[in-house]
Amino acid sequence: MLKEMILRRETIIKTIDKERITRTILETLKGMEVMFIYLGGSIAYGTFVANVSDYDINVFVDGTDNAFKVDIYGMDAFCYGKKVMLERVNPKNKLSIYKKCFIDDYLALPDTLVYLNPKYQKEYEEYKNFKINEVLKGFLSNFYEYFGFCLNGSSYIGKKFYHVIRMRGQLENYKKTGKFTLDVPKSYFDEEIDFKLNYEDKEKQKLYFGKIERYLNEIYEIKEGMKDG
Repeated sequence: MLKEMILRRETIIKTIDKERITRTILETLKGMEVMFIYLGGSIAYGTFVANVSDYDINVFVDGTDNAFKVDIYGMDAFCYGKKVMLERVNPKNKLSIYKKCFIDDYLALPDTLVYLNPKYQKEYEEYKNFKINEVLKGFLSNFYEYFGFCLNGSSYIGKKFYHVIRMRGQLENYKKTGKFTLDVPKSYFDEEIDFKLNYEDKEKQKLYFGKIERYLNEIYEIKEGMKDG
């Protein structure tokens, strides 16, 4: 199953009309200079499932200090100004807690790159090569806070909670290698895909509610054992 999903991810990236997306974004953001664009979300995480997953795009622009979202062919394009570029990966930034939870999607670069303005090669390299290990504890604190808040008092877990399974898997790999990447052991990968496909099933809800609650607690314990960062 893992091999099939990886092939599907590669196929999706190859079949996406990058030129059309780029052209539309350039036209939409007139007055700003687009620095680079890359695919985030389930494509970056290797968990894209046809008719289930959404398309997310990250856009970095010169000409604004803000962060905002625009719609591109039904896809969410999350836009960040030049000054927000590296702030996005700073756990103490002033962005919404939701935006702080998925900064690790940049770890899929360069595979997910859609467009790069050659004038901003230096900025792109700086962003792509950011060392997330140095801020991992803060990043995980934000992740735990957001999903813990969403779970608190809830009797239903929506599709987005597959990210908790994914994160727990990434941390299992981190414990073995000492490096935080998007890699997850097969057991966690199979679980996140199973939940993503069947989260509306009542039996799956019962099965995964307890697991996700436990995984969140384990994420908290792992990050508390880390040095400041």
